Amino acid sequence: MAASFRGRPIRSLRMRGRNDSGEENVPLDLTREPSDNFREILQNVAKPHGVSNMRKLGHLNNLIKLLCSIGHREEKFGFTYEEIIICLRLALLNEAKEVRAAGLRALRYLIRDTSVLQKVLRLQVDYLISRCIDIQQSNEGERTQALRLVRKIITVNAMLFPTSIANSLIAVGTDGLQERDRMVRAAIAIICELALKNPEVVAKRGGLSTILKSVIDCQLSRINEALITTILHLLNHPRTRQYVRTDVELEVRTHIDTHSSFSFLVW
Repeated sequence: MAASFRGRPIRSLRMRGRNDSGEENVPLDLTREPSDNFREILQNVAKPHGVSNMRKLGHLNNLIKLLCSIGHREEKFGFTYEEIIICLRLALLNEAKEVRAAGLRALRYLIRDTSVLQKVLRLQVDYLISRCIDIQQSNEGERTQALRLVRKIITVNAMLFPTSIANSLIAVGTDGLQERDRMVRAAIAIICELALKNPEVVAKRGGLSTILKSVIDCQLSRINEALITTILHLLNHPRTRQYVRTDVELEVRTHIDTHSSFSFLVW
């Protein structure tokens, strides 16, 4: 009993400056000028050498704490949004999945309105987000953060949604089941959400076919109901009906008709 505390060896408690996730605990003094804190954080995140990945992870988490503390007042940053985004872009290129996940999370907190989102897209960060979605190397944490960031983009301004990310989502939704991708249902759910807010980008990338094909593959009636409702919503409005192509998307109907639970589609 003297050698342990709540089932954890004392030896592990002596690991200075690290928590259970391996992140190095980097102190953040909120009484300092925000610009000084931003400078320290961004310098450490951007350094190619001399800073461990776990220390970069700690600084990225401090960036989120700092944003939550002072708000999104650019005049207090000491840096422009573009400069901050460029530094976070480097985090998305890091070899450690934990650092990439933290970079995605920091971007999600940074994007608060359309103007910031436009800057992110102008700096082509969307291609790095797509890369994080596509990679499958036991990095569910990173991909989860990427999908949460994608949903934030839809919330802020779905009409600016980039085709690069749409392509990645549709690829996962189309082929993920065969590859046993655990993110396939989340990707399809986001495609449905995007189809309601920006049907053009989904239709042009073939996302509506992905939704209908998912009806055949999924055996859960509540999920199928949500998928079909998305298509019916688009068909119900003249403005969006044009995006459902009868020669492409609705050809799936002949396959769906073989399932008695979806026979109402032939009406």
